[in-house]
Amino acid sequence: MEGSAEAGYLDWVTKTLGIVLVGVAVIQGLEARMIPDGNLATNQQTGQPVDVRALMQKVVELQEQLLAQQEKALVLSAQARELDRTARDIDEIKNELSSQGIILADKTRENKQLHQELSKVTALLDAKLQETDELRAIVQDLQHQLKTREQERDLLAVMLNEAENNQRRLEAAIAEITSHMNAKDKEGWLARFKKG
Repeated sequence: MEGSAEAGYLDWVTKTLGIVLVGVAVIQGLEARMIPDGNLATNQQTGQPVDVRALMQKVVELQEQLLAQQEKALVLSAQARELDRTARDIDEIKNELSSQGIILADKTRENKQLHQELSKVTALLDAKLQETDELRAIVQDLQHQLKTREQERDLLAVMLNEAENNQRRLEAAIAEITSHMNAKDKEGWLARFKKG
């Protein structure tokens, strides 16, 4: 739309320039037919005198205005092109932002899924840690029981050793008593023979 407005404005400036040039040609024709004082000519259609110098001054003013309008048209044309480039850049930025938004949405979904998986893993890890603590407590209890059993075993070993020693002493004492009694019996039996 801006391009068509620019083209229309340039067309108007071109037509205006054509009209001014025609006016210049007419005035130049009038100058050729000027009366001797050099300022007036006669309009052939109306027969009225025409001030050629005033017309020339007006043409010069119109030419200056036309040049100013042409410069303005060039500036506006450059600005319009710059605006077109800016609009294209803005469209590209919008498209890029849209693409980035889609990527961000995908990343957000991925992060949400990762967060859910991380929560599950964390819960599982907490459960495993609790099981580990329970197993550690069981192991400590078993170690305590094992230590107690070892102490009891050592005590029983000492008691068994003492019992074996007592048994050996008892057996030795019994053997000694038996030997002594046998010796007495033998002596008593022989003594009866001796008396006989």
